[in-house]
Amino acid sequence: MRAEQIASRLCRGYAKAAGILGHSGEQYRPDNPLSPMQNIYAHPMLAFDSSADFTFSRSPNWGGVMEYVLTDCREDTVVGDILTCGGNTFFVAAVDDLRPPLCVACNRTVEISGVSGTQGNIVEECPAAIVLRSKGEGSGSGIPGSAKPGQFVMYLPRLPGIVLQPYMTVTTDLDTTYTINAAEMSDWGLRCTMSLQQV
Repeated sequence: MRAEQIASRLCRGYAKAAGILGHSGEQYRPDNPLSPMQNIYAHPMLAFDSSADFTFSRSPNWGGVMEYVLTDCREDTVVGDILTCGGNTFFVAAVDDLRPPLCVACNRTVEISGVSGTQGNIVEECPAAIVLRSKGEGSGSGIPGSAKPGQFVMYLPRLPGIVLQPYMTVTTDLDTTYTINAAEMSDWGLRCTMSLQQV
């Protein structure tokens, strides 16, 4: 049997499973980084699990952001799509012919402003996953209680025309502010390391 036929049958099977196991959700396809969730693209049935076999036998690990999704709109799901379901938000990081799409579970909404000397935001109201990478250490400055700021990793969906650079500022919906240290753009989306700004 040819790979295309196998992929087509798997796609139909995933759609049936999503109809049985899933809940109604919303799908967005960002075309403006200043308003990535402005228009609803579709209303798919969605079921998420941290395992690709969808046994629903365990919850996501602490700090784990990757989950697979069963969707009845699999043939019209692309990398960068934002999915919401049951109060949770995800973005699609990878789409493979033989596997369910891989998503990133978002825990924050962010705004990103340019480096010093530029005005305005380049990203607004965008869902993101921010995960603690290291908790920091004593800085050795001699000031009691001084500490290095924690290091964080942020995952963002693929956004049109956006390239992140060091020293850009990220502000979350909780008014927490970070400085980007390094950024990577890949087929999965945007990933960067950040330091927590201390006032």
